[in-house]
Amino acid sequence: MSSSISDYKSFSNDDSGKWSSEKYPSLDEPKALKEFFDEEGYIVIRNAIPKSLCRAATNAFLTEVKPKVNYFFLRHESGTSERHVFTKEGFMKYPIMNIQDLRSKSFQSFRQQSLNLLTHDTIRRTIGVIFGTAGQLIHTMYFDGNQQTWAHRDSNYIDSEEIGSMVGVWVAAEDIHPGAGRFYVYPGSHRLQLPWEQADLELDPNGRNYKEGMKEYLKTSGLKRVAPALRQGDLLLWSSRVIHGSLETTDPRYSRRSFTAHYIPESHNFIWFHKYKGSKESILVNGVKVALHRDQTKWWLQMRYRIKQYFPGVVRLAAGMVRRWR
Repeated sequence: MSSSISDYKSFSNDDSGKWSSEKYPSLDEPKALKEFFDEEGYIVIRNAIPKSLCRAATNAFLTEVKPKVNYFFLRHESGTSERHVFTKEGFMKYPIMNIQDLRSKSFQSFRQQSLNLLTHDTIRRTIGVIFGTAGQLIHTMYFDGNQQTWAHRDSNYIDSEEIGSMVGVWVAAEDIHPGAGRFYVYPGSHRLQLPWEQADLELDPNGRNYKEGMKEYLKTSGLKRVAPALRQGDLLLWSSRVIHGSLETTDPRYSRRSFTAHYIPESHNFIWFHKYKGSKESILVNGVKVALHRDQTKWWLQMRYRIKQYFPGVVRLAAGMVRRWR
C-alpha cells in the first residue's frame, strides 16, 4: 500500500529533550519523501550514516585538527580565518568551514573521512530524489560545540543560481544531547515571503535589523518550530528558504559534533551573497562532484593570517599605503 503525505504530518514541537517519535518517509518511498520535503521544506532520515564513519570523522578531528591551536582555519561565524576558540568545557566554539579546502597532508584523514561522510550513498540518493538529478557539494562545515545560530534562511547567504534550489544536510556525528543546542526548523516557511522581502528590501543577514526582524516575524507568523531529536548517523535535510537555526546551549558539558553540507543540482552554479561564484576546481568523491575554493593550507596564506593576527597595525598601515598609491 502506498503512502501519502498526510501519513507523515504528526511531528512534535519537542524542545523538552525526549527522543521524539516523528514519522518521516524513507528512501524506500521516494515519491512520499519528495512530497514531504516539497511541502514541509525539510525531512529527517534516521540511521542514514554508519556510526563507524561518524566516529572515524570525529576521531580524525580530535587527532589532526583540534590540537592545531596556532593554525588558522576558515570560520563560519566570521567568514575569516582564525585560530581555535574553546569553550570552558574544551569544545571548539566556532565551526570550521569548507573542509574540502584543507588540502595539507596534516589534515588528510579528517578531510577524507569528512568527505566520505558528506558524500555517503544515503545522502547522494536522497539528494537525487529531491533534485530529480545528481547534486554537487559546494559548502561544508564541522561543529564541535554550539555557537547558537540565529533564525535565518540560507538563501540570504548562499544558494543555487536558481534561488531556493539548494538543499542543506546536517549530520549528527554523535547523539545530540538536548542541552547541547539542537537544530530547529520552521516547517513550511520556505513558501512564505518575509516582510522585508514583500517590501523589496535587502537586509544584511548578519545585521541587527535582520535578526530582530526575524524574531518579530516568527512571534506572529503562526509557524511552528520543530527541533527533532537526532542520534548519531541521523540526517536532517532542509530547503535553502526554510527558516532554521540552533537552540541555545543549556548544558555546556555536552558537545554538538555534527557536519553540514550544502548541495545544488550538478548543472547549476552557486551564488554567495547574491553574486555568481561557480568554482574552477572540483574533485570527485564517491561519485559526487565536490567544489573546491581556496586552499586554506597554503603556507603564504597562513603567514598572512599570522601577520594580521599579531601585527594588525602593520596590516592597516600597508592597506592605507596601497589605497593612496592607487
